[in-house]
This record gives sequence, C-alpha cells and structure tokens, in this order.
Amino acid sequence: MSMLDEIKAAEAAAAQAKKEATLTSRNILRDAEEAANREAADMITAARAAARETVAKAEAHARVKAKDLVAERARDDRAVAEAAEAKIPEAVAYIVERVVV
Repeated sequence: MSMLDEIKAAEAAAAQAKKEATLTSRNILRDAEEAANREAADMITAARAAARETVAKAEAHARVKAKDLVAERARDDRAVAEAAEAKIPEAVAYIVERVVV
C-alpha cells in the first residue's frame, strides 16, 4: 500500500470515527434530555401532590377556626341575650310607669 493510500485510508477512518462520535453524542444527548424530562415531570407531580396536601391542611385548619369563631360568636350572642332578658322586667316596669302615669 502506498503512502497516499494509507493517508486516504486514515482520512476515511477518521471521517467514519467522526460520524460515529457524532451519532454517539446525539444519542447520549437525547437520552439525557429524556431522563431530564422524566425527572422534571416527576418533580412537578410531587410538587402538585405537596401543594394539594398543603391546601387540604389549610382548608381543614380554616374549618376548625371557622367553627371556633362561630361558637365564640354564639356564646357572645347568648350572653347579650341573657343580659337583655335580665332587664326585661325593668323595661316593662318603666314602660308601664310611663303609660299609666
């Protein structure tokens, strides 16, 4: 084989190696992108689940707070009503005094 043939063969081998390297790098890049996309989708799913859980906890806490607030307001209303009821005889006596006199 002449030196020119050897150079041509080396150039051909180098071109083939370059093509294979390019193909291999494309495959590696594609695989990495697919893995990254799967991982991102998993992270999004986990974040959504965590958000749903947080919202559910907040709603449960809000229901408890609302129930406590309603109970507190009901106690306050009963106290005001009882105080008003205690003054009914006095109010009736005042009205009767004004009407009769």
